[in-house]
Amino acid sequence: MLIGDIGFLITLTLLAQPIFARVLGPLVLALIAVAAWILVSRGKVKAAIHLMAFGVWLGATAIAVFVGGVHTPIVYAYPLIIIALGFLVSARVAIVMAGLTTVVIVGLALAETYGLLPTYVRAVPAMYGFVQVTIVVSAALLIAAVVGSYQNRLRELGGLAQKLSTRSMDLEVRKLQLHQAQAVAKVGSWVYDFSARSTRLTSETRRIFGLPEGMGDGREELLERTHPLDRDAVQVALDALCNGVAFDLEHRILVEGSIHWVRQKAEIQTDDKGALQWAIGIVQDITDRKAAEEQIQSLAFYDPLTQLPNRRLLMDRLKHAIAARARHRRNGALLFVDLDNFKVLNDTHGHFMGDLLLQHVGQRLIACMRDGDSVARLGGDEFVVMLENLSENQPDALAQAGVVAHKILVILDEPYQLGTYIHRSTASIGVTLFGEQQESIDEPLKRADMAIYQSKTAGRNRVQFFDPRMYAQMTERAALEEGLREALTLDQFALHYQVQVTSAGARIGAEALLRWQHPQRGFVSPADFIPVAEETGLILPLGKWVLETACRQLAAWAINPAMSGVTIAVNVSARQFHQSDFVDQVLVALSRAGASAHRLKLELTEGLLVSNIEDVIVKMTTLKAAGVGFSLDDFGTGYSSLSYLKRLPLEQLKIDQSFVRDILIDPNDAAISRMVIVLAESLGLAVIAEGVETGAQRDFLAQQGCKTYQGYLFSRPLPATSFEAYMAHGALVVAN
Repeated sequence: MLIGDIGFLITLTLLAQPIFARVLGPLVLALIAVAAWILVSRGKVKAAIHLMAFGVWLGATAIAVFVGGVHTPIVYAYPLIIIALGFLVSARVAIVMAGLTTVVIVGLALAETYGLLPTYVRAVPAMYGFVQVTIVVSAALLIAAVVGSYQNRLRELGGLAQKLSTRSMDLEVRKLQLHQAQAVAKVGSWVYDFSARSTRLTSETRRIFGLPEGMGDGREELLERTHPLDRDAVQVALDALCNGVAFDLEHRILVEGSIHWVRQKAEIQTDDKGALQWAIGIVQDITDRKAAEEQIQSLAFYDPLTQLPNRRLLMDRLKHAIAARARHRRNGALLFVDLDNFKVLNDTHGHFMGDLLLQHVGQRLIACMRDGDSVARLGGDEFVVMLENLSENQPDALAQAGVVAHKILVILDEPYQLGTYIHRSTASIGVTLFGEQQESIDEPLKRADMAIYQSKTAGRNRVQFFDPRMYAQMTERAALEEGLREALTLDQFALHYQVQVTSAGARIGAEALLRWQHPQRGFVSPADFIPVAEETGLILPLGKWVLETACRQLAAWAINPAMSGVTIAVNVSARQFHQSDFVDQVLVALSRAGASAHRLKLELTEGLLVSNIEDVIVKMTTLKAAGVGFSLDDFGTGYSSLSYLKRLPLEQLKIDQSFVRDILIDPNDAAISRMVIVLAESLGLAVIAEGVETGAQRDFLAQQGCKTYQGYLFSRPLPATSFEAYMAHGALVVAN
């Protein structure tokens, strides 16, 4: 179009005949240019192109008509205008314009031929017309070729542009996908250009660091968001990065008035010559991971109910405290705190109230502590307080620990507000020093546990210091327990039988008594090992063994005429009797041995009747129906209810040997014995007295109405073979 305009100006200025034509042409072009400029300034570029192309054409045509006719040299500008239109608009527009130009030229030639227009050049109009038409047609053909080639090139460029656009779009899509993936994974990235000394951050990196778009993208912005306690470490890492040193670190950042954790890892890329080129960093939000780690740490080392250190953390702290004691020689102390009767609260008000109490206790214990001391919960209602930096002098250290212990005792005795319920609770505390000698970390805790056991034994709600004699007792008990387990495995137990005799001298039965002959200890008294068996639960397998052994003995005696009428009384513990399958145990033992149920008598203690009496009655009734008899042992030593007593399917009451021993010299024992005899008669029950050692005791009991006895007056407990010999020969076996 510019070429057309230039050609128009040249031909108009140099060749147009009238003077005013030279002025009219530039004026028209100026007006067209101004109008086009206004359109371009308003963003209407295509409209401006059409205006200039068609405007110049119309201007040239108008001047040709009014100034000089067909022979006016102005028409030489037409081909140039048409070519410009083809390039700027399209080949179709150029051809249309060429057709219109031909029509105008033909019209001008005809008009001049017939004298309709003024002429300034004397020439044959037809010749001018022919020449100009030839030029226009040639120009049109040239335009078609040039424009076609041009548009083919445009199509090629358009295809290439489309491909580039598609690639660009793919890159944008991939970039978007990358940003989305980073957002989901909470992983951002950044690139540091060593040559430009600049950093580019992804959107996710900005989000992690709380940097809005457009707000910086350098190390200064990252450092500003870094937690002050970690800023120096990050600064050192970034400085080293500038020297080509990669890094991998975790640190905190401050985002919106909250603390987040991030992991930053940077790798270095160099060119072929080894020069630093790029540093690519990965930023990962690890706040959730850190929170999970803290939770795991809490679960591993802290009690979830009270948030106090648990046993594991306590033992770790105790280990360090013992090591520190070796350096500075100052004593430490462990205070084992156990709540009294905690189970009662759980049973009567529920575990929620129990948990609430434990939380209050933990808070009160913390309030009693000095700086550097520790409080831990071992589990249940057991707490441990560890005191450090006590006096180097042992008596003074014990006194200091005692002050803290009594302070704890007082504060734990204050009422607790548990919801709407006010609860009173006391505690027992065992105290021991640690660190005075080389020992394992378990030893101080064992000593404190022993001390608290002694505290509870002495009446609860008190402080008890560890006594070395206590350690000897506990060691002995532990050895006894281990020996019991071994004795069950190695079959070291035996049953001895003590005869039961009537006032007429008839030997009607025997009580089976358990005996333990230890290979090293020798004879171990039942008074020593039975309580341990009860506490440890070993009484269950031991009691089952006694029952099965007694049933086998009954079956063996049944084929011996001298022994066939003998009954065997077997002691049954409360714990054994309350087993859900106890009835089956008895019936199976009888069946396997082939023994008669009518020859088996089970001796129960009064303690068995304290709880779940209905279950006791059902079990006794079932066994009674099978033929098994029952005797109530140690009657008068417990708290039997007479209303329960008359409901039980008993055959016999047994006067305890503690009443028989002093029956001749203690009026109370004599009165109790008479009461038992009278009660038994009123209930239709037989009576047997145990522990009868003298004829005078037997005679007194006989006068009161007791007709059956057991004791050393008649025979000591004998092994089965000796008992059989005693029964066969009728000789009394008197104890030495």
